[in-house]
Amino acid sequence: MNLLFPHGFEPNYVVGFARGLVANGIKFMVISDDVVDPRLASAGISRCNLRGSLDPARPACRKALNLFRYYVLLLWTVVRHRGRTIHFNGLLTSKIILFDGFVLPIWFRLWAGHYIHTAHNALPHSREKSLLFRCAYRWIYRFPHTIIAHTRKIAQQLETEFGVDPARIIVISIGLNEEMPLTDLSVAEARAQLGLPVQGPIALFFGKVESYKGVDLLAEAWGLVKNPSARLVIAGWCPDPTYAEQVRGAIARSPRKTTMEWREGFVPNEAVAVWLKACDVVVMPYRNIYQSGVVFLCLRFGMPIVATDVGSLAEYVDTESGIITRTNDPVGIAAALDQFFADSQRYRREEISRRAEKYRWDQQCLAIKHLYR
Repeated sequence: MNLLFPHGFEPNYVVGFARGLVANGIKFMVISDDVVDPRLASAGISRCNLRGSLDPARPACRKALNLFRYYVLLLWTVVRHRGRTIHFNGLLTSKIILFDGFVLPIWFRLWAGHYIHTAHNALPHSREKSLLFRCAYRWIYRFPHTIIAHTRKIAQQLETEFGVDPARIIVISIGLNEEMPLTDLSVAEARAQLGLPVQGPIALFFGKVESYKGVDLLAEAWGLVKNPSARLVIAGWCPDPTYAEQVRGAIARSPRKTTMEWREGFVPNEAVAVWLKACDVVVMPYRNIYQSGVVFLCLRFGMPIVATDVGSLAEYVDTESGIITRTNDPVGIAAALDQFFADSQRYRREEISRRAEKYRWDQQCLAIKHLYR
């Protein structure tokens, strides 16, 4: 049996990717955890829950024991399925990179008939300048038979900065997020459900609020937006209290603070479609990023995007699906938002969704079907 190791990665990605493999007739087993295991089960996907609980509120001793058990079972499972394809498509754990990064790649290569590693990013977020992580990932990328990169820029960085032979790299896109349920609500009903004004355009920032995503820049930019009836909603939670205060301060200082609000907290899957139905545009004011699952969520729902020109966002956000800012600063973000509000009717949701069909996971996984034995 081929093995797929998400390593606790984002459940929507894991389930979507697994569905794509199934659609292409590939037989495999997912090494799962308590969060994703029920969703894999409901999709009829073979899985084995080795990771168990991911609850951050657990006592430290329970976390340590659970992690130790997981790694012992992981290493033994690889040996039991030796000679098969092993695909590591999660993220290596930064806090224990000296184990995750130096031991797991050797173990996978030693026992796998074919070892695949997905490079979601060439380096983890906020670790780009770390000498330790650059050395670790130069080591990590030596071992896979094949590395899957989700953008051409990641592939280029693997070649130029980490010396990866381009013959070992395959580029496929992230797939559409089809795990989020749709809604039949009208715009007015969705806004009423969320307590938003029925009239006037609404811009949305959606997802985890982190420094590299530039939410403080967006709050500053909103003060420069000219449309007096437009509102901005930030929907998401912030894991960094210091940055959360920075964002709150930027909102409080804005001359348009009364047209901004931050709905702090995690947005569950079932609420995502309601937010995307209620709002007119999703804003991605990122300082730096390789690619983002939010893009493919928006494309699936036909949601227009205003994004900064970082990473590979411009590969997916074209003139029919949104606007890429001319400058990645508050002035540029505000100008792009004004441009969108002035001509928002040209962005047709049905057309955006139709053109995004090429990013479905079954289509993306077709290109890597030959890697699985």
